[in-house]
Amino acid sequence: MDKALILGGTNFIGRNLVTQLLKDVSYELTLFNRANTNPDLFPKTNKLIGDRNTEDIHSISKENWDCIVDLSCYFPETLSKTLQALKSQPKQYVFISTCSVYDNDLQQSTLRNENSPTLICSDTEKIDESPSTYGKRKAECERILKKSGLKYTILRPALVYGKYDKTDRLYYWLYNVKKQNQLLIPNNSGNIFSVTYVNDLVEAIIKSIQMDGLRSDIYNVITYPNLSIALIIDLVSKLVKTDPLVFSVSSNFLKANNIKEWTDLPLWIDNNYFTFNGEKMLNDFQIEPTIIRTSLKETINYYDKLNWQLPKYGIAEKQKLELINKSSL
Repeated sequence: MDKALILGGTNFIGRNLVTQLLKDVSYELTLFNRANTNPDLFPKTNKLIGDRNTEDIHSISKENWDCIVDLSCYFPETLSKTLQALKSQPKQYVFISTCSVYDNDLQQSTLRNENSPTLICSDTEKIDESPSTYGKRKAECERILKKSGLKYTILRPALVYGKYDKTDRLYYWLYNVKKQNQLLIPNNSGNIFSVTYVNDLVEAIIKSIQMDGLRSDIYNVITYPNLSIALIIDLVSKLVKTDPLVFSVSSNFLKANNIKEWTDLPLWIDNNYFTFNGEKMLNDFQIEPTIIRTSLKETINYYDKLNWQLPKYGIAEKQKLELINKSSL
């Protein structure tokens, strides 16, 4: 039985991963986390409680791990301390990175592959906690792992969605299509972006620790490379049987009214650079990504059980209606 250490494991991606791994009797799981999120989950699973940014991380040195899945590393120093704390080299170190590591200034193109340039991270940015340096910090973590001498798999998902997602980025649109009569979209919602269904990411993680002879490498993990808000609205409206009125406004109108990309209007990026090529993973892992309609249906079923709570992300309904009225003047 292989000993698997999961760094994290009770939030979004980790919760889905651990649920699947517990069905496989060939793994003895241990979770290391702060027990701040869903601490009562997986009561029969081994747990190490601690903050990996402190001396607590040395508790992982008590075992020889066959594989490690790192779901919770956001700072380069955190990864360095984790690697230093290992008693021995695992057979595989799986690091969950992000497609946000790619440098949009150096390469402005669609469907970028794993060889595309990544962001540089300064010493100041390595310890910065703001969202603006997230991709840079993850890119630096990748470089540390590549130089470590460990056998690794680095997985770069795009926007991850599905069961247990608390970010509300995709949910904002699911909720609005299901519950609201009027939608505000940018540029006829023609801008495209890539997404990653959490079930596909979990399958890629499990393949990374199961496949014999897998070399150290980096993979984009992509379910649907060319999604758009318009396609989401079309698919979801058919699934939930609604027909909301759609009002399209220009990027200039939104920016003039201080509407920010991605945060105020979720999934809106005023370019097509957030698209990535996942062919390498599909070929090496022999993974068949979930059909986008199927993944959305399963995600909608999850939110049905939660009774469609008001999204915490994106502009409020009142502001949306004000913008719609203003655009019609």
